[in-house]
Amino acid sequence: MAIQIKNLSYTYLKKTPNEVEALHNVSLEIPENKITAIVGHTGSGKSTLIQTLNGLITPTSGTIEFKDFVITNKEKKNKRIKELRKHISIVFQFPEYQLFEETVEKDVAFGLKNYGFKENEAIEKAHEALAKVGIDESFYKRSPFELSGGEKRRVAIAGILAIDPEVLILDEPTAGLDPVGSKIILDLIFELNKNGKTIILVTHDMDIVLNHADHVIVINDGAIAFEGKPSRLFSDDVSNYSIEIPQLFKFCKLLESHNVKIDIDKIRTIDDLVDQLRSRHG
Repeated sequence: MAIQIKNLSYTYLKKTPNEVEALHNVSLEIPENKITAIVGHTGSGKSTLIQTLNGLITPTSGTIEFKDFVITNKEKKNKRIKELRKHISIVFQFPEYQLFEETVEKDVAFGLKNYGFKENEAIEKAHEALAKVGIDESFYKRSPFELSGGEKRRVAIAGILAIDPEVLILDEPTAGLDPVGSKIILDLIFELNKNGKTIILVTHDMDIVLNHADHVIVINDGAIAFEGKPSRLFSDDVSNYSIEIPQLFKFCKLLESHNVKIDIDKIRTIDDLVDQLRSRHG
């Protein structure tokens, strides 16, 4: 099911001199089984929004609905928050900083044991999750602190995948990684989506949005400034959002201005552009 957000507002330090409204009357739908990117300048409200989606913070007003879960500002209605987090899970920026167990397999199994799984069941599911992120059994008994940055990131993601949520939220999933590590993480995210996971990405990297996202939401000063396809976003004036148009998209628009006919909605990578040019111009 889609996530329905209705008239959502959130205020930090409410009723104090330092009161700040981080989200204002946000209404949108996050589609099922798609990759949705959430973008906007630092301080726009992106992190606040994703924290409301699985009840880490509850809205000042408005509602979030997913399946039969409803998050409101009424405490009595939010008693199933822990159960909700099995369905909607967040991988925060630099999740490897939250690794703490003595071995990789124990770290991935930790969340499962919190949900009542016995030790042997939790370890078995941890191994399955590690396999999904490309971490083989030679890593199971190693300390997570001995791993590379990209390997730690994958172990952290495995800790969430072991719980098997339907919705996976990733906050800046490639931050701090080299190009190889970034590609491994992005390929993993794309594969998870192909296998049925709904993915929500918070990112400043517009190439990721163009190459991977089906749907993009721009948050500007706590409100929704845009919602739709990445190609439509990059065709608009984005100067007010502190967003950089990807170079590939700029080049496609330049070609169009020289009467080169291309279907820009179907171009995510340079290979897509080359294929179109070959098919249209022999």
